[in-house]
Amino acid sequence: MPAELSADVAPIENEDDAIRFIKRVKFALRYNSTPGISLASMYAAARDTRRAIELTNALLARAEVVETNVIAGRLVVVHRDIVPSLYALRIRFRSPQLSETAERAFRLIEKDGTASVGDIRRFLGVDGTRRPDAADLAVSELQREMLIDRGPSSVPKNGIPYLSKEGFPYRVFEKEHTDLVQTARKIPVVKALEILREAAGPIPPKKFASMFKLCITPAERLAL
Repeated sequence: MPAELSADVAPIENEDDAIRFIKRVKFALRYNSTPGISLASMYAAARDTRRAIELTNALLARAEVVETNVIAGRLVVVHRDIVPSLYALRIRFRSPQLSETAERAFRLIEKDGTASVGDIRRFLGVDGTRRPDAADLAVSELQREMLIDRGPSSVPKNGIPYLSKEGFPYRVFEKEHTDLVQTARKIPVVKALEILREAAGPIPPKKFASMFKLCITPAERLAL
């Protein structure tokens, strides 16, 4: 059981708490905990949905974390110290060709600097279609390739806390995180895998291989 679920662990209540938390756990699900996935959760750590969203946005704004969907197929915030290793391992498996909609969405994000999924939806002309729509699938593909990431947004004072007026901004990863990308280029694969394995904590090798399957080769999985 992740430590933040224990009754004797105080919930995170402010930015300093959130920074200490993510430095300790390294990886945290952006939303709720999930059975079978041995990761901490921002919602569980804060024990309050609005506060969890506010603190996640604060971590993103301070560049303490990067959000990714390459771990266990979930949205996970990763402490910046671990991101170069994750990036170094993941980009080895980038698809040589994006889908047409992902390519178009990427060019919009690149041109705009930031674009919400609503902006992408309108650009692709898929407003009103069944969700997940072409825009949802495009940003998921781009984020999975670590070509983009999602930045912070405002949290409305009233109503649903994750429905900000302007939407979540997506940015080109290599432009937004130049320092992390440069660090990643200097990390040998073996070292990057070692860092990732240590950061994940006492997860059985098969579970680790499953959670990080987008980042490691079959041979590397066997060697865990």
